[in-house]
Amino acid sequence: MSEATWDVQDGAIVERPRNVRKHPLLDRIYERHDELIAEQLPAGRTLEIAFGQHMHPQADIGLEGWPSNAETVHKPAIAGDARTLPFADDAFDAVVGRRFLHHVPPADRPEILRETARVLRPGGRVALLEGTPGLYRKLTKGVAFRLGLLAEDTDIYGHLSEDAVTDLVSESFEIAEKRTLGSPLMLASISESDASARLLDLYERTQFVKWWTFVVGERPDSVV
Repeated sequence: MSEATWDVQDGAIVERPRNVRKHPLLDRIYERHDELIAEQLPAGRTLEIAFGQHMHPQADIGLEGWPSNAETVHKPAIAGDARTLPFADDAFDAVVGRRFLHHVPPADRPEILRETARVLRPGGRVALLEGTPGLYRKLTKGVAFRLGLLAEDTDIYGHLSEDAVTDLVSESFEIAEKRTLGSPLMLASISESDASARLLDLYERTQFVKWWTFVVGERPDSVV
């Protein structure tokens, strides 16, 4: 699997991630995740935080910690710090965060959610998708690292449990949706073969493994 370039900035892992599109099944899974996120977002202006190399299709603007990521996407994007979002209060109807909070020091995560609430209008929504440290995930990734199928592990803070993601969101938002996602076929997502994408339907039918947690929060009329 192609290597990611990464650095530590103020304790957070900032990276130019691997090109997911080199892994056809994983690319299709991520597309499905984007569809699930889109189903939960209201109409209006959407911000994405830490979008990597590919911004969510519904995002109007993105904020990234790795400057070259912000320069190469085909939508407006800026490099910045998610703990102090450079946007006015009530500027957005939705905020998306895909697979990035596990790269943030635990002490900084609540501030990012408070900032997210600040830039959202009342009734606006945040949609977070985060890796969940289930036993199958730990075993599968452990084997993949030992076999050299995955590049260097940058998950130095560990993934967030389902409860951890939910608790973070519930501090500033009312929970509107929560579910876990994942299949035993995640191991096949390492493959770079086009044939692996044919497993997507079976992947969808075998969603009984904790691999990700998807949580949607809605901003109340007042933010503490």
